[in-house]
Amino acid sequence: MTKNLLNLNSTYAKKFFLSQEAYSNMELPPYFMFDKLLLSIEKSFAGELTFSDLIDAKKNETVNHILYGNKDGKYAWRKYEIINPLIYVSLVNIITEKSNWKVLQERFKEFQRDKNIECESIPVLPTSRSKQKAMQISQWVNNVEKKSIALSLEYNFLYQTDITDCYGSVYTHSLPWAIHTKAISKNKRNYGDLFGNKIDHHIQAMSFGQTNGIPQGSILMDFLAEIVLGYIDCKLLKKVTSILKDKKFHILRYRDDYRIFVNDISDGDAILKCLSEVLSSLGFRLNTNKTCFDEDVVSGSIKKDKMDALRFEYVPKKLSKKELLRQLLIVQQAGKQFPNSGTLKNRLSKILDVIKPEYFYKQERVIVSLLIDIAYNNPNSFSIIAGLISNCIDKLSNKKKEEIVAMIQSKICTLANTGLLEIWTQRMSLGLKSKLNFNEKLCKSVYDNSQRIFETNWIKDVKIKNIIDSNVYIDKKLISKTKTKIKNKEVQIFSYYDW
Repeated sequence: MTKNLLNLNSTYAKKFFLSQEAYSNMELPPYFMFDKLLLSIEKSFAGELTFSDLIDAKKNETVNHILYGNKDGKYAWRKYEIINPLIYVSLVNIITEKSNWKVLQERFKEFQRDKNIECESIPVLPTSRSKQKAMQISQWVNNVEKKSIALSLEYNFLYQTDITDCYGSVYTHSLPWAIHTKAISKNKRNYGDLFGNKIDHHIQAMSFGQTNGIPQGSILMDFLAEIVLGYIDCKLLKKVTSILKDKKFHILRYRDDYRIFVNDISDGDAILKCLSEVLSSLGFRLNTNKTCFDEDVVSGSIKKDKMDALRFEYVPKKLSKKELLRQLLIVQQAGKQFPNSGTLKNRLSKILDVIKPEYFYKQERVIVSLLIDIAYNNPNSFSIIAGLISNCIDKLSNKKKEEIVAMIQSKICTLANTGLLEIWTQRMSLGLKSKLNFNEKLCKSVYDNSQRIFETNWIKDVKIKNIIDSNVYIDKKLISKTKTKIKNKEVQIFSYYDW
């Protein structure tokens, strides 16, 4: 059975939260090693920030580092944040304090007591063989997709919906409500009264004192979101059972995505109405654009991009120059219909596993152009695409490599919010003599030790301020050994045989 965070004691939970994968779940090159930064701070800072410290942090428009990812290849942007490491360590210390962690574990037991709603998105733990992200994806496939298919034996109808801008809509005061109950939280509002209040103010300190929204881009924030969503589950169940009485229903929730199984259409409509009302009471809204109904539970349980992919055979284990182009054209067309889909990323990953240098010979420009066209419409796949491009140009002269990488940079600059794309373009350029100019601060910090990505002027402790400003999160030795060709393990979540 896969272990999740709630199976850990407070000591191991803290160790997990201070790991690289927990701190930032964005796909970054391996020379960004934020766990070194977190452990350096943790050694010098064993406690927590004071209310006065947080007031000072709130005076800054942002103390975190912000990047943007594209959701649809067009105009839907998702903000990701690399949390200020001092606030992060302080927040981890509060959450994993032994008595506080015990309260959270007991609270989640209460959230999950009624099995009519199953939450399948508690962060799972990595193993010696698999990354955390790979384990989380496997969790979704086994406990949401496959379980949904199995539920077709018991239920005739499936409703699906999600929450509009879930993380951006979290009311920070709802965190102490969810942990301690609303009644207790209303009576104990001072910073030191409840540890839920401390969590609330730490999150406000990350966003200019605002009380709406939590940062996206870390497992810690995924976990905090689960506290609020678990609280919503309890309120929803209470409301639904009072209306439907003894009628049979089942709800699978993965983060802010809901799958509602019923045998009567009116029951599904009633549950959606209850969910909408509960969400509204906490400042959330149902996403009407993604709310749908299926009479075919099996087909409805599988994502549309996966169903569409059944039209094509698997990526063959042996390719040819002609077959490589054909496979990339399949990906290009799929990417236009289902931008940034997991199926597209999976197919690209399989291609990366089976390619050989001879497949690129005398068609490097064609392949690079096709890959950049795919990336242009599917920016979330750019790390794997960068891996493919680096393989494609690996046998070219450095001069030709530099020309191609420069053209790639020029092409992606026509998109807005290109920070993550710049990071992987820079990764492709390492090992070449020329240094490209980038706007992204993380890219600049690779070349320039004086470049800062976090706001630290509010930090009183000079030693900790110097640790954060020293760019210890960049492994210069690893960069000096890095070649232009990107290794598969840098960009792959699964290998050909894993998925």
